Amino acid sequence: MGIIEDIQQTIGKIVKEEDSNIKQIVLTFLSAFTNNPQNTRILAPSSEGKTYLVTKIASLFPEEYIIPLAQTTPKGIRYCLISGKIIENGNDNWQDYDTAINPLEEELGKTKDKEKQQELKNQIKQLRESACDKIDFTNKILVFLDSQSFEAFEDLKPVLSHDLKHLKSFSVNKSKSGSLEAKKILSINFPAVIYCSAKDEHQQDKTNEINTRFNSISLNTSSKKYRKMLEFEAIHSGLPDSIFQDEVLCEEEIEELKQKIYDLIEEIKGNSETLNPFTLGISNLLPSDGGYRTRQLKILNNNIKMCTLVNHDVRPKIIIDSIKIPIVTRVDIEEACKLTKEPREIQPYKIKIFNESIRPIIIQHGRDESILNGNIKCLTASEILEHLDKSIIGRQKLQETILKPLVDQGFLEESIDPSNKSRYIYYLPQRYQNKEAVLESTLIDVSLLDESCLNLFIDKYIKQRFDNRELTIEDKNEIPINPEELIVILKNRHSPVQNSHKLDSNETSKDIEVMS
Repeated sequence: MGIIEDIQQTIGKIVKEEDSNIKQIVLTFLSAFTNNPQNTRILAPSSEGKTYLVTKIASLFPEEYIIPLAQTTPKGIRYCLISGKIIENGNDNWQDYDTAINPLEEELGKTKDKEKQQELKNQIKQLRESACDKIDFTNKILVFLDSQSFEAFEDLKPVLSHDLKHLKSFSVNKSKSGSLEAKKILSINFPAVIYCSAKDEHQQDKTNEINTRFNSISLNTSSKKYRKMLEFEAIHSGLPDSIFQDEVLCEEEIEELKQKIYDLIEEIKGNSETLNPFTLGISNLLPSDGGYRTRQLKILNNNIKMCTLVNHDVRPKIIIDSIKIPIVTRVDIEEACKLTKEPREIQPYKIKIFNESIRPIIIQHGRDESILNGNIKCLTASEILEHLDKSIIGRQKLQETILKPLVDQGFLEESIDPSNKSRYIYYLPQRYQNKEAVLESTLIDVSLLDESCLNLFIDKYIKQRFDNRELTIEDKNEIPINPEELIVILKNRHSPVQNSHKLDSNETSKDIEVMS
């Protein structure tokens, strides 16, 4: 087994039915040690286990890389991450504050020459005025354990976008004396970001700022998972720790896995490059209908890269200047496509509520009304609520939290009630009258990947360099191969293709969870 399978097996003993999400979160954590870390958002209602899942995975990684944050303000995020001061010493040339200032101050204390003293004082003053508070995101994993204000992400947008490795920001604050003082902050590099969210941010996110910067995933909400969670809690709370470790998960297993992760981190730090010969073919599968598609491609390519890096020991490689660079195979693309979701502005659990509760209620109990669209079966929010558990959700929250998003995204239709103009009725669009809603989750259909892109890529970028002996190629067993043999290896379909994900209506909870 590879390290991802080891982690899935170990974490799967205490986190039930979340193998694909475990994989995505682990890949995001590991991406912190590359030059292009990932941003992953976990969307799920309260009490579904977002924080539990993330913290259990985080506990396997070295603590010095993890920055956990609860709910905080935009300024709070900045200030809690400041790790020191830094000075700009020439154009984009940065130096540690103490390293720059201390020698000058020591020299100032020793010299008796008045002119030299003044010169040193001027240098120190200029350096202090150019000093910035430093936030170094290099190899850091920023974990938001709770929903954040939209303003917090507005403030973090440039960091999430990976626009500049050295990014200055300015603010004005009141000092203790009441005077205004300027605050300069320099952020260095980019963190991997995990965001646990129980909120629908799309109403504030008018320009898709969050959606396009995160790969958003959702937790499994099946009754099978909930049953396993209950059984696990019973065993965990009912057994002494020594027996629990013996029966379920022991410290030795955890420590062994931590060492494997540490070793992999060191390898990725040393070389995080990959070669993706499918890249042009993949780009052709994305529609060219907006600039945000470029960001989506970056997210997908990052997942492909991480899938390759964690399996580098069983991947073919090109060797340039004695550096071995793993080559992306079709299996890496297929695995990444299963993990990389098409962003939607509604959480999947609401689609499940629609399929399991609201749609059948309207079909079974809807009253006939005649509106412009013809005769329909419809119900008001209060009438829908009559067939739901009122102790879990009230009419206003049902309307605002569930019905309105379903209407906004086209899963429900809304109209003024002909018999009472002060209220609305809800009815099913034509396409959902005879079938449930299906949420397509993958970004591209990898089965459409034209493998001729391989030949073009290898011919253009690899073959001539191989013929000129600028690089060599080897298979996973370190046996030398030529470009034609590499193409044969890469065309091999290692695993079945999964193009979309249909929400399972047979194994889902019948309860409606209300967002906190």
